[in-house]
Amino acid sequence: MAANKGTQMSITVQKTIPAQRSRQFDEMVDRWLAEGPIKLATNATITAMDNADIPKEEQAAIIEDRDIIMRYNMRLGVISELFAPAIEKAVGSSRSGSEAQDEIARLIVTAIGIRQSDDSELVTFTFATREEADIFDLSV
Repeated sequence: MAANKGTQMSITVQKTIPAQRSRQFDEMVDRWLAEGPIKLATNATITAMDNADIPKEEQAAIIEDRDIIMRYNMRLGVISELFAPAIEKAVGSSRSGSEAQDEIARLIVTAIGIRQSDDSELVTFTFATREEADIFDLSV
């Protein structure tokens, strides 16, 4: 638990994405980046960059950055899939409307994941209140 300015507190709760789910995610992302519409879009992007005389090194960096962003966004989907119902329950206990939606999004986007040696991922969520953290912790 870490204290912020004034009386505002932040409470962290750690949960695990199981190794099997982490491996499935990695396989899915690799497949998406190598096949179908993403591959066609990549080829079209490379052709457009070639036509614009963008150096190959710069093209590689652009594609790599795009892949990192896509992987990150898809990871947010896995976090949502596994933890959103519990986050919604926790946040819904004390907030409503756009305030609740903003807090749910903040919790998902700011979750910090650390890959473990067994391929599982330890994910840390930072809640603004002890009540929300406790409800989340008990709901997952």
